[in-house]
Amino acid sequence: MPARSARGGRLSVWIHRRLGPAVLLCYLLALLVPGPGTRLRGTALGLFGLRLDASTLALFLILFAAAFQVPPGRALAAVRQPKTVLAGLAAHLLTAFALAPATALVMYGTGLRGPADGLSAAVALIAAAPVAAAATVWIGRDGEVTALLAVVLLSALLSPLTMPTTLGLLGHVLPSAGHTQALVDSAAGQARALLTGAVALPCALGLLARRFVPAAVSGRLLPGAPLVAIAAMLALTYVNATAAVPVLHREPWTVVALCAAVGWGVCRLAFLVGSLTARALRLPPGAGATVTLACGMSNVSVSTVIVVQALPGQPHALLVALVYGLTQKVSARRAVAKGAAAPSCRTVGGRRAVR
Repeated sequence: MPARSARGGRLSVWIHRRLGPAVLLCYLLALLVPGPGTRLRGTALGLFGLRLDASTLALFLILFAAAFQVPPGRALAAVRQPKTVLAGLAAHLLTAFALAPATALVMYGTGLRGPADGLSAAVALIAAAPVAAAATVWIGRDGEVTALLAVVLLSALLSPLTMPTTLGLLGHVLPSAGHTQALVDSAAGQARALLTGAVALPCALGLLARRFVPAAVSGRLLPGAPLVAIAAMLALTYVNATAAVPVLHREPWTVVALCAAVGWGVCRLAFLVGSLTARALRLPPGAGATVTLACGMSNVSVSTVIVVQALPGQPHALLVALVYGLTQKVSARRAVAKGAAAPSCRTVGGRRAVR
């Protein structure tokens, strides 16, 4: 059994190192062979007001597996880092109020009134989504993993309340209060059921399972949990990407370029807000990287599922979410590398020493 666990751990590390190319391969498959993904998106069951399709089930597996890997003591250790946890959670929740209206204002200012409604609604959905569980992978050993883990879990558990509230408020502050408000209000209603059943519930079940499952059983299951999460994430990436294929075939390249520019620009701005927040609070490098990732890394898996279900007539919104997901992986690597390169301080004999 130890040999099997070691093999599972090595395989998980090997896949994580190649996660970027694997995601790109999923996008390529969606472009070249969209048929299976399209059929999966069209097959769904209704249960307690929740539309259960392949995307929803994959999302459930991702978050359950992520929460199951959290030792109970490690989750409680984040209480010792309240400043970092609260800063990361607050920065993530408040960023949506800057990004979505700013996107709409920029597009209105440049005369793009048509796409402004759908794209600003997409930005609102992306920014208001919970913090991506993948952020804990990027933070590495140099960052405050427990604090970032707490932010991820709290944002997921609170999302059935915070995301619909954020979207409802944004509907009143976005420049076009008519059509855009109707979009975000519709998305808020769809989001509550989805976030409860496919985000908060699997997180709670994963934590409870790790707490109460016997150690011998959890020891056998743990090596496979990261592999389950990665497989579900790649499947979700492929299925959601197939929904954007019609946009690429139907729309002119200028519209596709606009969606890509919005996704890239909004993601970079979110990481910038996180970095400035960390500097303003004078956080050490590890805590600063935690706040930066919490602010910039939204759970694109959640937002793409909500976009597909709540905004079926807005395929451009899905394209923005997919570009955001690609950009945040590159931005996360840079943020962590910058935090690791910065000198950190420790106290020696009452004085601060740089190491």
